[in-house]
Amino acid sequence: MLKSWLIKNNYDVDTASSVSEAIKKVKDDAYDLILSDIVMPEVDGFSLLSWIQKYDSDIQVMMMTSFADIESAVEAMKMGAVDYISKPIDAEMLFQKLDAAFRERKIEKQSRDLQQYYISSRFSENESIHEKIIDVIRDNSHLLVIGNEGTGKTTAAKFIYIKRTHGRAPFVVFDLNQNGVDNSKMGDDEDILFSNYMDSAKGGVLYIKGFRKIDINFQTSLIRALTKQSKNDDYTQIVIATTYTQEQIKESFIPKLSEILLQSFIELPNLEGKRDEIVSYTEFFLKMANKELNKNISKIEPEVYEVLFEQSWKGNIQELKNLVFKMVILSEKDIISKDIIPYIVSEEALVEINLNSTGEEESLDSFRKENFERKKIAEALQISKGNKTLAASLLNIDRKTLYNKIRLYEIQ
Repeated sequence: MLKSWLIKNNYDVDTASSVSEAIKKVKDDAYDLILSDIVMPEVDGFSLLSWIQKYDSDIQVMMMTSFADIESAVEAMKMGAVDYISKPIDAEMLFQKLDAAFRERKIEKQSRDLQQYYISSRFSENESIHEKIIDVIRDNSHLLVIGNEGTGKTTAAKFIYIKRTHGRAPFVVFDLNQNGVDNSKMGDDEDILFSNYMDSAKGGVLYIKGFRKIDINFQTSLIRALTKQSKNDDYTQIVIATTYTQEQIKESFIPKLSEILLQSFIELPNLEGKRDEIVSYTEFFLKMANKELNKNISKIEPEVYEVLFEQSWKGNIQELKNLVFKMVILSEKDIISKDIIPYIVSEEALVEINLNSTGEEESLDSFRKENFERKKIAEALQISKGNKTLAASLLNIDRKTLYNKIRLYEIQ
């Protein structure tokens, strides 16, 4: 009966008639929530809850119990259950509780994931940018962020969110590229889509990503959202990110919108050739990687920095972050040595800067993607003592991807 109700409301649902069957299913798939009885034959709901918290702490557990056993349900919540519902189950009440549970977990996960952006030094090197961001946070105003790919536009939005809401409200991303918004066919459907995103972000931050030329209807809706909101508890702060220049913004939008956008904006610089910034960001990402990957690398050899200085950094800060994490993963010692250079840059780049690996030569075949992924997934699972949520976080991938990789590589 429950499965039928849930499927009709667009949930993907599996059922299990015993705890042992449930455990087997949880090991195979990344479930978001489990509805479980408290009183069951063989193993009770408390034992199942305890096992789930150790195995995959991102799975929420909601307890089902008879009205006479409410005390047990309260005890389960003290142990970490997200909620309980008494039998006979009322469908409307169930869906209310599920909606509340998923919304709370989403906000909690966003807050946890974004805490790394709560570091002002990421912007403090450019005083004008830092001051503008602080003003936007203090005034609860909207912001346009201009910059090439990887310059830190998303980082700026997440920084504003953490500083403003402290993780107690939604952070909603409206990606115009991902949502397939066609600038030549923008109509009522997309206008409704934007309205839905505004509703979802109520009281928090709406981050509009991949901003570019859009239909006049959407421009009008955006003007309204940027100017007509009352600054109450439901006020939604809007951060817009674009690769357009100031001139392109003036040419691409109606004068009213371009005027509003350019009243409050920052422009993030590219990374290429900025030696001091490369050193600063590398040190920052090294600390982050040490923490997330349970490493203790304290030094990067000068030859490695010379390679970093010569890169074009088309992906800017994001590309540098990815490379630092890669270096940390590949390094077996407490330093990142010049021996790692062949594995972090292309052969073409090596020829350009005339650097060659010294030390033991290893076949690049041993670092093929499949072998590399299998090895690092196994290491992450060992470090996390089998907890899938923590392992996924260490690997910087989502839980569903981790489950799929475990099956693909047949990792025990």
